[in-house]
Amino acid sequence: MFSSIIDFIMGIWNLLMVIPVVISICSVIVAMTPTPADDKLWAKVYKWLEVLALAIGKAKEKNPLLDK
Repeated sequence: MFSSIIDFIMGIWNLLMVIPVVISICSVIVAMTPTPADDKLWAKVYKWLEVLALAIGKAKEKNPLLDK
């Protein structure tokens, strides 16, 4: 029983270790690509990348397609 609790905690810990990696990858993608203005699908994907990259407030570029 004790080992199953430890396994559960280690599983949660491994999931929590993925979060900074996702944030870092999304931050790099958002920083390297311009805000999409012509492709509606890419604009929606870019919006989610900004959310995952924690690009909020003044760190976020304005998207002309989604602000209309």
